[in-house]
Amino acid sequence: MEYKLITSTRDLETFCSASSNVDWLALDTEFIREKTFYPSLCLIQIASEQELVCIDTLAISNLSSLKKLLYQPSITKIFHSASQDLEIFVNLFDAVPTPMFDTQIAASLLGYGEQVSYAQLVSEICNIELDKSLSRTNWERRPLTSKELKYAVDDVKYLAEIYQSLKTKLGENGRSHWADFECNNLASIDKYIINTDKVWKTVKGAGKLNSNQLNILKQLAKWREQQAMTENKPRRWILSDKILRNLAIEQPTDINAFSSLEIITEEHIPYAETLILEINEALKIPEYDWPTTSTIGPLNSAQRKLVKLAQSFVRERAEQLNIAPSLLATRSVVEKLIRGKRELDILSSWKKDLIGDELVALIEANDIS
Repeated sequence: MEYKLITSTRDLETFCSASSNVDWLALDTEFIREKTFYPSLCLIQIASEQELVCIDTLAISNLSSLKKLLYQPSITKIFHSASQDLEIFVNLFDAVPTPMFDTQIAASLLGYGEQVSYAQLVSEICNIELDKSLSRTNWERRPLTSKELKYAVDDVKYLAEIYQSLKTKLGENGRSHWADFECNNLASIDKYIINTDKVWKTVKGAGKLNSNQLNILKQLAKWREQQAMTENKPRRWILSDKILRNLAIEQPTDINAFSSLEIITEEHIPYAETLILEINEALKIPEYDWPTTSTIGPLNSAQRKLVKLAQSFVRERAEQLNIAPSLLATRSVVEKLIRGKRELDILSSWKKDLIGDELVALIEANDIS
């Protein structure tokens, strides 16, 4: 099937109208993100039973017809390793295109490995070797060469065949509901909406600060996130984590104190007044509303031994099922279970009967902490 390059709103509307009654669409995106906060979308590749297209999103400003198509609940949207693509569509249209099927998730549940690549699946299922020599293409450059466009559409050209193969195997192995759960979990919009009140938790070194300092850090990290969104620049281009931590520790409340900090350079001066205002606002917050560092201490010796015992059990069960152990329970999940936490997917999803209940029983039977 030959691909078509779509560069006009009219051609996009024609394609979307013709595709409105299909059962599935295979999708991929090409984007650039090195110099922006939000990914800069350059291309959307779509395959259906009838057509194979590459949509030039730099040439088309009106994507309303595409939005209508992608959000039809009767159409399954097929991706491979979907999270970045879903983030892009949430940024574009404020919602996740569902229902969706992720071939990487499906393959991981069938013994292909946890992070199996699209090229590997194309090789194993379609018996075709893909050319990956253009993985570092500048997708913003125009015009794109025919070789680059072929490379882009190849990322969806074989997705449907892979989808059908994996879907059949999931059904034969009684694992369709496993994939449904994991794909629905990946499609939760909460994964793609940034909570600016919580971004301080991702600042490197935040765990070393006391509550007073964390209060300042929370205020500044929220400001940096909003500023990065406004300017559409990477966070580090606004302020680095190191500077955020330093400001949270030193807490300068006037321009002289701010400018005297050794870590401050000329590029930070335009933000000085705003940062000082943010610090002063944070200092007004009552102590009972300050964030706190984690009060969970390290596991004791008996608990660490129990982790090893539990992980050994997880590995054995994963080997029996021919899937990666982390798909059943990561070390973090094991530790949470040992600490008594029970509101976890492993006890409320397809994993519950396979391993969750037995893992909890094992932990409780051997817990001497």
